Amino acid sequence: MADGEKKQRVLLIEDDVFMGDLLAQAVAHAGFDIMNAKTSDEGVKVFQEWHPDLILLDLILPDQNGFEALRQIRRMPGGLDTKVIIVSNLSRETQWDEAKRLGVLDYLIKSNFSLDEIIQKVKEVLNTP
Repeated sequence: MADGEKKQRVLLIEDDVFMGDLLAQAVAHAGFDIMNAKTSDEGVKVFQEWHPDLILLDLILPDQNGFEALRQIRRMPGGLDTKVIIVSNLSRETQWDEAKRLGVLDYLIKSNFSLDEIIQKVKEVLNTP
């Protein structure tokens, strides 16, 4: 990255502390700025204040499901332009259908992907080598 060039920002909305810490460390190590929200409400607030380039979104959150948070974000300034990857253990086809309707770029089942594979997807979506 050239001097003065801004790092791309990734917002992780994940309530599982262990998974959130692992993902956040991997994203930071890959050269991105990372913020981790543990609830959908917190994720929406961080989105408003921080304007990330990408959201990594879990669907099972303590206050409401991730789709509800994404619907709120999509209605905000810049929300339609923000790239989203779902990282969840929910694997029903109905979730993927809803994700596509909300403009999600990819849907990764946590148990099927390694951290390296998730980071590779982040790099692909953000066009980063």
